[in-house]
Amino acid sequence: MTVFKKILLPVDLAHEEQIDEQIKVAVAIANNEEAEIHMLYVDQSLIHRAGYPHLSKKNVTDHQGDAVKKIDVFLNKLPKNLKGDSLCREGTAHDQIVETAEELGVDAIILMAQKPGISSYFIGSNAERVVRHAHCSVFVIRED
Repeated sequence: MTVFKKILLPVDLAHEEQIDEQIKVAVAIANNEEAEIHMLYVDQSLIHRAGYPHLSKKNVTDHQGDAVKKIDVFLNKLPKNLKGDSLCREGTAHDQIVETAEELGVDAIILMAQKPGISSYFIGSNAERVVRHAHCSVFVIRED
């Protein structure tokens, strides 16, 4: 079995209940070896800034700080063989996931995906775009 040493977990803090499942998969693919877990939150609030003109840089910074604190709670639950860190980036989710994976040189990305709906036929999902463009293995966990 392939052992993955550097793993990226893009997290959606609107669905914190999914993060434990991502961690379970990370533990499984690390196969009890030492590994690095990089949890990434992508803040997309400035993408549509015209719709949110009241967002100041301080609001964004505070929001990102809160996101890192939430991620750190999950990182503290990691088994001893896994070292973790939290990352926060701005932009579109799929672009930031792929770019971060390349910059960190990760072996695998573990992300959640919802069942496809009509919107994904026209727009495409983040999971689909990550799978298509990532340089490494991608594990997609489908939510019920």
